[in-house]
Formats: sequence, C-alpha cells, structure tokens
Amino acid sequence: MGTRVWSWLCVVGVIAGSARATAAEPFAGGLSWAHQLSGPGDEAGQVVSGKDGSFVSFVNFTGSIDVGAGPIQAPGGPTDRALALIRHDTQGRPTVIRVISGLYGFRHAVDAQGNIVILVTAIGVSPGSSLFDDGFQLVKLDATGRLLWLRPIPTTDIFVQGLAMDRDGNIGIAGYTVTSQGSPRLAFLKHNSEGTRLWRFVDANAVQSFSRTAIADSEGNFFVAGDAQGATASSEPYLVKLSPDGQPRWRRRLVGALGFAFGLATHGNRVVMVGTYAFTFTFAGQSHTSTGNLGINQDAFIAAWTLDGEERWAWNFGFDIESVAMDERDGVTVVGGYQAGSSDLGILGPLSGNPSSAANVYVAKFDRIQGQRRWVQSFPSGLDRSSPGLDEGSVAVSKDGRAAVLGLFHDTLQVGSRTWTASGVSDLFLFGFEP
Repeated sequence: MGTRVWSWLCVVGVIAGSARATAAEPFAGGLSWAHQLSGPGDEAGQVVSGKDGSFVSFVNFTGSIDVGAGPIQAPGGPTDRALALIRHDTQGRPTVIRVISGLYGFRHAVDAQGNIVILVTAIGVSPGSSLFDDGFQLVKLDATGRLLWLRPIPTTDIFVQGLAMDRDGNIGIAGYTVTSQGSPRLAFLKHNSEGTRLWRFVDANAVQSFSRTAIADSEGNFFVAGDAQGATASSEPYLVKLSPDGQPRWRRRLVGALGFAFGLATHGNRVVMVGTYAFTFTFAGQSHTSTGNLGINQDAFIAAWTLDGEERWAWNFGFDIESVAMDERDGVTVVGGYQAGSSDLGILGPLSGNPSSAANVYVAKFDRIQGQRRWVQSFPSGLDRSSPGLDEGSVAVSKDGRAAVLGLFHDTLQVGSRTWTASGVSDLFLFGFEP
C-alpha cells in the first residue's frame, strides 16, 4: 500500500509507431513516474496541465490521502471530507497547494498565469447556512491557493457538467437546463476572467440534448459536446461549435449511434471528440459497429473533424473511454478501459490483462492529422467492483507531449512489476508518460 514511484524502465503494454530508443533515452510512451493515491475512503479527482510543464490535480478524499509526499490530513479529522489541490512537476514530484474542508471538486482548469479555476460544491451543509448551499460555485485561486473570487452557479441557470478556459482566461461552463415543458437542453455559460457572466447559450436544435464536456480553440471558439435525441437513437453523440460571442457555427452528431460524448480536445485544424456508443455510425466514409464486451454492447469511439466541421478520421475499440488531450507535437492521448482477450480491441492491438474485467486500463496516443496509432500502454486490473469499465479517468498533456493520467481503480492494478491493491473502496492512480 501507499505510494510507489519508479522510473520509466517499468514499461508495460504495446509500443507502436517509433523505433526503440538508445540506452540513454526513454521509450516513446514510456511510463516515467507513477503514484498510487491511497486513502481509506472513496476518492475522486482530475488532472489538468499547469504552467512550465507541470500538472495540477484536485483530489476529493475523506480523512487522509497520500499523493506521493506522505499523508495529507483532512482539517476536520478522520471523518472529514476535504479537497486537496496538488501540483506535480515534470519528474512527478508533488507539492500540496492547499487542502480545504467541506468542499467537493468537480472540474478545474489552469490559466496562463497559473491561477486555478475550479467548480466546487459543499458537503454536508444545511440549507441557508452557507454560501455554498445552492448548487455549484465557480472559484478562482492564485497559484499558491489563495482565494481570488467566487461566483455562484445556481441550478436555475445550468446543471453543471463541464468546464473549459480559453487562452484569454475566459471561462466556459457546460451542462444543461430544463425547459418549462420538462425537456433538457444543452446549455453553456461564458464568464470573463473576473467571473462576470458574458452570455448564456441554450440549444434549441434538438428535442432534448445534454452537454458533458467543452474545450476552447486558439481563436476563442468553444466546442461543446454531449448527446442529443436522434431519429433512430434516443441519445446520439453530439457536438456544437460556438463563436466567441455565443453564436452556433455548426453542429455534428454520430447518426445512428446510441451513445454519449465525454471528452473533447483541439489543436491546429482538428477537434477530437471521445465517448461510448452502441450500434453503428458512419464517419469519413467508414462504418463503425460496436461489439459486445462482458455481454454489454458498447465500444469506445474517437472522432476527429476540422475546425470547419469536416470529417477526417475515427476509430472504435475496447469498452470505454474517459478523456482526451492534444499536445503541440500533434499527439492525441486518451485513457479508458478494455476487456482483455476481446476481439474488439481494434487499433489498440492485442493487450494483456484480466479477461473477466473491463476495468483493465489503456493509455494510447494517436496522430492528430490522420489518426495513426503512435503507442499504447496497458495496465491489467483485478475485478470490476463497480459498474463495468474504468469508472473515472482524465488526461493532461504538456506542450512537448508528455502526458499525465489520473484515474480510479478498484481491487488491484498491475503497474510494471508491481501489483497495487486499493485501500478501502478504491484508490486513484496517477501516471506520467514520455512523449
């Protein structure tokens, strides 16, 4: 138990698309550092890119948590639920930024100055007793964790699902609202860097729709994704491009796929959407049909468009996919779960692992232009002790293509030659990869 860290020599999985490096150089996609974030309770978290190649995570925990620098104690004692903000440098060394009692982190981002914007909600407050008792709060902290401001995001405006930030520090919040007729509609809010609301967009293009994730491009446009009711499927993966002033530029959906979008990334002339689906969709002239895993008809998908909405490439594989990020070396990095021995691994190639579980973890990198696989790493799991698949995962990348992946595992996880065992219900894993 506890934290385990070792060098890139502990490499597992399949490496593709690059020659073996010399003895003095790391492998492409090699595991460069790893931490088991271990605590007695039910942990959750997310990782994003920070300044100067670092990564910033938040972790929700109860009582205590070890993030690689010894145990962090919740301010209120062993039953206290708290939020920790942690920065990991390029070698994976952690620094605790701040620990806050009674708050639960949901999504966060880091701006060009290193300030942290995070969506939080309170835990265990009585109605009317706290500033945090009505839905979410949008909170901005400086790089040291000092509070700069907070703004309420009431559920009457939006049911919060995702967070994005553009290069000027403007903040986008993705989610949905409910019409007077009871129909959910994709919604998006834009705030400036001081937290002042600039505009609100509600999509009227579908009978019902949800947004679960968002991202901004270099021109300040926001891409918002989730799902929308289609003619043949109750929920089709759905993508909307919004201009900097909140006007819809175009909409795209994976017609015929019963599914949901969970992640977005953009760089150069590509926007990539990831999620899960059943049945069949056609993309860039290719048909993509899901295959059953553990008796469940579900695949992960990844689909890439130009910024003008032209279809470029797509893959389907494995069981699920949780997150995607793109770097300035044209890499597209994803994380998800798979059933070992399945005929459904597709572009990932054969991966070892537990054939009785879909919680085996893969981390893969593709080329953003044509979608070729660069490398894949795999981490075999123990039993599925929750819903099948990887219950939680996020990816962050540095400009030079190094990736950090934060995820949740139950039971056990094989990392190199070591087997990690979760303490309590679950633990988190945090991996760092070479480009």
